[in-house]
Amino acid sequence: MPEHPDSVSKASTPADVLSQWHEAVNSGDVDTALSLCADDVAVQGPRGTGHGRDLMRTWLVRSGIRLEPQEEFREVDGRFVVRELARWTAATAPDGAPLEPTETWCLFTVSGDQVTSVARFEHRDEIPPADS
Repeated sequence: MPEHPDSVSKASTPADVLSQWHEAVNSGDVDTALSLCADDVAVQGPRGTGHGRDLMRTWLVRSGIRLEPQEEFREVDGRFVVRELARWTAATAPDGAPLEPTETWCLFTVSGDQVTSVARFEHRDEIPPADS
């Protein structure tokens, strides 16, 4: 497992990892956000699913997304389902990205001290059940 840069402390729980990932994303610190991701992190959104830190970097930079959790992180069945207030801040954000802050739902998995998947959904009822 790669070492984290000095700016990232080793997190003690999956919720701590997720909190640090959000802090990095929301401050625009893409390198730190990536250091908290597994090499083959899954990234899922309206355009489909892909894997890897390069894809995560592309998503974070192109969209300039900021994700503000609206509740405390709670792990259930090995997953975090998080209601977020999303903002797209980059001029290169995809066509159709909302101009105003928008409620969205993210599904995260964390293994050890790394985010292993991030999936974004427009509505909570789009999130697949844990056993699927």
